[in-house]
Amino acid sequence: MITSEEATAIATLSGAALSIAIFLYKVFKSSKIFLKDQEEIRSAIETIRSEVTHNGGKSLKDTVGQLKKTCDRIEVRQKVLDQRSKAALHYTNQPLFETDKTGKLIWSNESFREIIKDYSSSIEGHDWVALVDEGKREGFLTEFKSCLKMSRKVDVETNCVNGTTIHFVGYPYKTSSTSHEGFLIHFYKEK
Repeated sequence: MITSEEATAIATLSGAALSIAIFLYKVFKSSKIFLKDQEEIRSAIETIRSEVTHNGGKSLKDTVGQLKKTCDRIEVRQKVLDQRSKAALHYTNQPLFETDKTGKLIWSNESFREIIKDYSSSIEGHDWVALVDEGKREGFLTEFKSCLKMSRKVDVETNCVNGTTIHFVGYPYKTSSTSHEGFLIHFYKEK
């Protein structure tokens, strides 16, 4: 017969063995999941490495390199087109100026500068608005700001500081149906 001390020792050893077995099972199960995750990570890294490594012109690295060259060519062509447009507009006898999306004057042609030289000493930034008679300026600015906000055509007739009737007609450089990057505005005096 087993004594109570022996029974206690057997129960303790059995409990310890069971605890060790459960612990080892959990460690093994966790290790198996960890190793599976490691294998998936290693596989993903290999896939990325094979795409970035040169393999005859079809890798991601080659595609990105080609895309950069294309973007550089587009940028150069865009600069040429911008300069060509400005040169063509500069020599026209129509008084024109360009604003950014906030209404700040960023460019004007010679015809515009010639017309306004008697009315304003400075036409930079938002100073061009000083051409509008002070009594009409608030209404003009309300309409112009609405055109800026709504990305719509400017077509405003108002009075100049010298009392003559002046007209602003301009179109936004639309980038979407609701946004723009500025306006090209034709300015003329009524005859």
